[in-house]
Amino acid sequence: MKQIDPARKNEKITGVFFIAATTTAITGAQLYSPVLQQTDILGAAGQASGQIALGALFELMLAFSAVGTGIMLYPHLKRYSESWGLGYALFRSLEVVFILMGVTSMLTIAKLGQESAGVSGPEIFSVRTAANLMKTIYGWAFILGPHFMLGINTFIYSSIFYQTRLLPRRLSLFGMLGAVLIFIAAVLELLGIIPHFSVQLLFLALPVAVFEMVLAAWLIIKGFSKETYETVQN
Repeated sequence: MKQIDPARKNEKITGVFFIAATTTAITGAQLYSPVLQQTDILGAAGQASGQIALGALFELMLAFSAVGTGIMLYPHLKRYSESWGLGYALFRSLEVVFILMGVTSMLTIAKLGQESAGVSGPEIFSVRTAANLMKTIYGWAFILGPHFMLGINTFIYSSIFYQTRLLPRRLSLFGMLGAVLIFIAAVLELLGIIPHFSVQLLFLALPVAVFEMVLAAWLIIKGFSKETYETVQN
């Protein structure tokens, strides 16, 4: 029986983690749409509590996949620079923290929506205020995690891959471009120049999503350049 090269196995696993991260992020956001797109948050959450819970499950898988990519890429990055490798791991970890904050906010909204049935008067005002607060927290967590932190950690590993030539330089440059665009999107959202979940945001976020899928396919099919791998390792 032909033995599987451990390095190739790890590259394929990394690719699968990237695919999982991209697909679960998109799916989770779509499942949250009843709350994100409706002004009546409590009504929408009450009717779609199961859908929101499913979205939270996909975002938990997103967090797991992000941790997976961080673990799998860190050994390659630290061979080039211990400090840059640690920086990547830190910003990837912060991204996961914000993802989990968003999950908690959405699950809280779903719970408030269920409990708002039959509530009226001052109580419904308090519940609605809490739901709006949770939606706001989710929005900021989304900006700071899957946008701001993602831009930083993607730029770190893409620039390292560009310098080490572990990946084709065009692919690494594409990753750096996607990272810059999603970082700009986060800054524009923070400044209130573009709204959350807008068409402009989709335009700026698309390149990094495409890059992650292309990177995943490359790692699964070809892997890192064997000509430069030993040089980086040493």
